[in-house]
Amino acid sequence: MSAAGSTIAILAWYAFNGVFNVDNKRLLNEFSFPWILSWVQLATGILICVPAWLLQLRRAPVITPAVLWRFVPLAFLHASGHALQVAGIGAGSVYFGTVIKATEPLIGTLIALLVEGKVAPWYVNLTFLPIVGGVAYAAAKPGAGTDLSELLSFAALAALASTVFFAIAKLLAKRIMTEMEVSHNLDAVNTYSLLTCVSATLLLLPSFYAEGPAALTALQSAQDGGQRLMARMLLCGFYYFAYNECGFRVLDAFGPVSQAVANSAKRVVILFFAVYFLGESASAQKLVGAGVAIGGVTCYSLAKLYADGQAKAKKSSRAGPTTRSKRTTPPEGFEHSPGKEGGFVRTKSN
Repeated sequence: MSAAGSTIAILAWYAFNGVFNVDNKRLLNEFSFPWILSWVQLATGILICVPAWLLQLRRAPVITPAVLWRFVPLAFLHASGHALQVAGIGAGSVYFGTVIKATEPLIGTLIALLVEGKVAPWYVNLTFLPIVGGVAYAAAKPGAGTDLSELLSFAALAALASTVFFAIAKLLAKRIMTEMEVSHNLDAVNTYSLLTCVSATLLLLPSFYAEGPAALTALQSAQDGGQRLMARMLLCGFYYFAYNECGFRVLDAFGPVSQAVANSAKRVVILFFAVYFLGESASAQKLVGAGVAIGGVTCYSLAKLYADGQAKAKKSSRAGPTTRSKRTTPPEGFEHSPGKEGGFVRTKSN
């Protein structure tokens, strides 16, 4: 990807992400059915990726019953994570939800420890202190000492559970891409597109069972029969799919350090959108807490990058030097001599 292309992609990623969070919150304020809204947002992705595959605008993945079965647990986690994320934003604020999701590196490290037995180096674990401290400081009630009751609110718990589900799903998605990227054309973008399709299918019945009749009544009672509201929901779903699509492309094209900086900057952009467009309050305490947490996320990304590099170097040194292949063609001025060291002797002059 060229420099201009990378710039456009990252700006689009930030813009779609910010607009999605703003529009999603405004919709939840008017249409308080987070399960239905979550399903519409996922289902909108089907209207985008499936025509792109059928019209050969992008190479379609090789889909078999075995592949779909592999995606079921991943899709369950993704659908649950997205529904909880939307519900948490509906119950709280975009600003606070974004601060809570800064704990993603800590949760990802704990999951890697439990699932794969991987223990991060001490300097990586040390970066969790500003992350946890920043989140706690931002959540503490002003003048209430160590009152962290806001961390036990539904909005905070939903955001935290969503982060856990997404972290496990990310781990499973990496395994699928490692095994099926070449054989089934499941690169990062196609993996996300197929995941969206399966997730929307799984979320259909639970969301309509939980909120379907009430949501339909609310739509019908609207002035235009809910047409304008439904159009906004579909547009919000487009924003959701577009920001994830752009995100996958950006992170696939960028190097590890650029990824770390881009991810941290993305959180700052969301906070800006929440304050400027939604009018959410941002006290000095919240700003400091968010800044410390996001700074900790950046330090974690850079420390993790260094740790991965050290692990690769250590693995290469253990493997030892590579064995040089034996030369079979004699160099100029030499001839074959199996009995001599090296297999060649200088040609005698006539």
